[in-house]
Amino acid sequence: MLYEPADIIIHIQGRGIVLKDKSVLAYQKSDNKIVAFGTEAECMANGNPENILVTSPLRQGKIADYHAAAALFSHMLTIAIGKRTLLKPVVALCVPKEITLVEKKAFEEVLIGIAARKSFITDIPAETFIKEFPAGCPEESRKCKIAIGIVKEEPERYVSEQLKAVLSYAAQMHIPQERICELLQNLNAKQ
Repeated sequence: MLYEPADIIIHIQGRGIVLKDKSVLAYQKSDNKIVAFGTEAECMANGNPENILVTSPLRQGKIADYHAAAALFSHMLTIAIGKRTLLKPVVALCVPKEITLVEKKAFEEVLIGIAARKSFITDIPAETFIKEFPAGCPEESRKCKIAIGIVKEEPERYVSEQLKAVLSYAAQMHIPQERICELLQNLNAKQ
């Protein structure tokens, strides 16, 4: 499973947080049909069925798979606000600080593509944005009625998964784990 340890939260002005779920999808390998989202998809990964692939369209809070990200956000917004085709909301999305302008544009395109009238992308932490929403937020975001946050609540799990990927790559390249430990110690000493 390609996993992004982030939760997606959706806050609606006047209602509070209406949804909090994992940023994962489950696909059927045979036809790429999405069969589950969020926690339900994550549970499928634990069962490890052979015909199901569980993945996240996000990597480090950035879009890694555009179409899967659109499906994920569309599904979550539908759960949060229902199927209101006439009312296209103005949506704020809180993303990690290290995101580039190009990556912010990708998020804007996803949100507009799934029924947002307009989107506002900010690197203000989701918890801060929601607490101050909308009065304490930037002027351009005050028309937003919905705030979506990408919240990383499991940083150790994220680091652990990244280290597993590094060790797997090192094994493929025949680099011993002891050498990886030396490289990590050298990096730590330089900081």
